[in-house]
Amino acid sequence: MSNTRNFTHNSNFFFGTNLFGEEATYNTQVVNLPGLSFSHINLSRQSSLLNMQGDTITYNDLTVEIIVDEELKVWKDIVGSLLKMREGESGLGENLEKSAFLEIHDDNAKKILKLEFENCMIESIDDLSYNTNSDDEIITVSVTIKYDFYRIIY
Repeated sequence: MSNTRNFTHNSNFFFGTNLFGEEATYNTQVVNLPGLSFSHINLSRQSSLLNMQGDTITYNDLTVEIIVDEELKVWKDIVGSLLKMREGESGLGENLEKSAFLEIHDDNAKKILKLEFENCMIESIDDLSYNTNSDDEIITVSVTIKYDFYRIIY
């Protein structure tokens, strides 16, 4: 299951994961580069309260809007795989380390950034929305993912 060679969409963001069973790569319409925040420690010194940076990093969630094909194959594959895992009908994902990557290309298809996410889990899959008021609207499904940390590869 992969839609990386869909020439009808102009997308330079690619999302790959094994969260939905087998490893697959998807074209995306919208993606966030997750931010992070640091813990801090309050210190009291000579009747003043000072802040010192702590050593704990909290990573924001990753949200990707995956482009859905006309036959809804991408949506059916994602949701169907997750429902099978939930119902125990398949061994998908059992004893499998869940990971994901996000790759961004420039207009010349040159890779400019790759992030690898470790120990991923699905937070939510949003509704698939249709709108008859627009002729050329690209349909996407938004997936929010929690993870332990990410690395910048290039």
